[in-house]
Amino acid sequence: MTISYSWLNSFFKKPLPQPEKLAEILTMHSFENESIEKKKNDWILNIDVLPDRGGDCFSHLGVARECAAILNLKMDCPSIKLKEGKGKIRDFLKVEVRDGNCRRYSARVITNVKIGPSPKWVADKLANCGLNPINNVVDAANFVMLELGQPLHAFDYDKIEGKKIIARKAKPNENIVLLNDNECILDKKTMVIADEKRALAIAGIKGGKAAEISEETRTVVLESASFDPKTIGQTARKLNLRTDASARFEHNLDPNLTELALERLSQLIVEWAKGEVVSGTIDVYEEKTKPGKIKLELSLLNKVLGIVIPQSEAISILNRLGIKILSKTNKAVLLEIPTFRQDLLIPENIVEEVGRIYGYEKIPSILPGIKEYPVERNNLDFFINKSKDVLKELDFTEVYNYSFLGDKEKEKYKLKAEEIKNPVSSFAKYLRPSLIPLLVKNIEENLKWFESVKIFELGKVFWGQDRKISEKMMLSGGISSKKEKAFLRLKGEIIFLLEQLGVKKIAFEKGTKDSMFSDSLDVIINGEKAGRMGQTAFNVFCFELDFNVLMKHVGEEKEYEKISYHPPATRDISGTVKEKVSLEDLKERIKQGGRGLIKGLEVFDVYQGPGIGKGKKSVSFHIIFQSEEKTLDAETIDKIQKEIIKILSEQLGWEERK
Repeated sequence: MTISYSWLNSFFKKPLPQPEKLAEILTMHSFENESIEKKKNDWILNIDVLPDRGGDCFSHLGVARECAAILNLKMDCPSIKLKEGKGKIRDFLKVEVRDGNCRRYSARVITNVKIGPSPKWVADKLANCGLNPINNVVDAANFVMLELGQPLHAFDYDKIEGKKIIARKAKPNENIVLLNDNECILDKKTMVIADEKRALAIAGIKGGKAAEISEETRTVVLESASFDPKTIGQTARKLNLRTDASARFEHNLDPNLTELALERLSQLIVEWAKGEVVSGTIDVYEEKTKPGKIKLELSLLNKVLGIVIPQSEAISILNRLGIKILSKTNKAVLLEIPTFRQDLLIPENIVEEVGRIYGYEKIPSILPGIKEYPVERNNLDFFINKSKDVLKELDFTEVYNYSFLGDKEKEKYKLKAEEIKNPVSSFAKYLRPSLIPLLVKNIEENLKWFESVKIFELGKVFWGQDRKISEKMMLSGGISSKKEKAFLRLKGEIIFLLEQLGVKKIAFEKGTKDSMFSDSLDVIINGEKAGRMGQTAFNVFCFELDFNVLMKHVGEEKEYEKISYHPPATRDISGTVKEKVSLEDLKERIKQGGRGLIKGLEVFDVYQGPGIGKGKKSVSFHIIFQSEEKTLDAETIDKIQKEIIKILSEQLGWEERK
């Protein structure tokens, strides 16, 4: 918005601050000033009016009101004194509004005008604000638009057919030649101002040549109207015709402004064009815009702004903004919002108004208080994330599969799976009872592009009976590699995972063969079966762990042992025991006879079959001996090993194999 500094000063008896200072004040409290330019004997401010304030501040009056509120100055607006003639307007003109998007239409008639140039000071003001002077009538309309914000239009009365103004929708393909000589073809959604035969103007946007003011004009019809902002905006964009008038109407002008602007325009035409005002005004205004009411809790000011503004100061600011106090208590005020401030709708809008006029720079910069409340940790989420992190450290990649299987997986692994009533496809007919089938499928697909694959998934599996579905969380993974000992590597990675989760007693026992695993080991944690691992396809090895069982044995306690400076020594022992003897029992007896010198103990072979005997199994252990005090010699280790074998034999029926 282009604003004349001298024009602003005309609204006050006391001079405003110097242009640069005033620009700074407006920037801090209302709108940013983009530039200041010296033109002849005036300063021109280029103010960036915010979109929600276009309705009241696209004018010198609106910006002057802002200056008055900020600087606590009393405005001295030009007085309007209008002497009417003897004729009555109803004898000259009729107005009919057929389009509801015309919210108000006000009109006056002035006779005996003398068209000519405007006074020099008027032409200079218009030119400084970016408008070209034309003649004293048109310039008066533009002057009032810049002064009050209300667009106006003047028609040559003698060119109006039927002496009737009609606000209506355009006829299909109706054409109009505009004041700039451009021709527009209109559609039935466009609102026009017309006489009984033709369109005289595109409502709220641009006038036409048909009733243009010329040097021969002697009687003028003055239009001051209010239009629906959405309709004007849509028409301006559709016709690619954005004018000073449309820019103002698009921002929801106050319909109550039309009368004031019309009186001001009539006054100026009488002064500048020596016209005579016909008595009376035509004013079509069915749904009147009334002042709004907002109840403001005074505590909201302090709550939102973060500072205590004295009640008297807040009320003073509201009065300076033209907001009336209808009633007041110690806790709240009931406010009447002037119709020119149609952007003020809720209490928070009022708080913003008080804050900006008071001065945001007066609000101290204080970091917000932060209260820390300890949040109880969700152990399940913690160990889920920790499990994923450990597996990622082991170079596994996490995958996400759908919770459904098709006939192919169900038949291949002979799964008992619950069928879905309305499956999205034949590949998703069943709820998955295991994560492994789709993991194997993922591995086989990726082996087309990579030599080795390591993936895992943590998700729910489902099983049911009589349509009652149960679910549990499973952690499954798989590897495939052409390298040897992939099975042993996977076993070691499972042990590492469990140890990182704080699991203390880990054992592996011979598992049973089924359609899922051709060869498997059961994973035992503290004597409870927690899952299994084994070979599921050629060169593909997988594991699955019941996460619900795992959660019973996880922990975060860690035991740190001093690193011995003395070298370790290794021994292997092999023997047969009854099949019912668990590996955990064997490990306990070995540690019992180890005199505290066993630093590592691992089962590396379990065998049942020909040559062993019915009901028996062969087990081989790898034992690491190490002392923190001295280097163990062969004689000492042999003696300890004999004690271990003796304990195994006496307590568990161990028969050593040479």
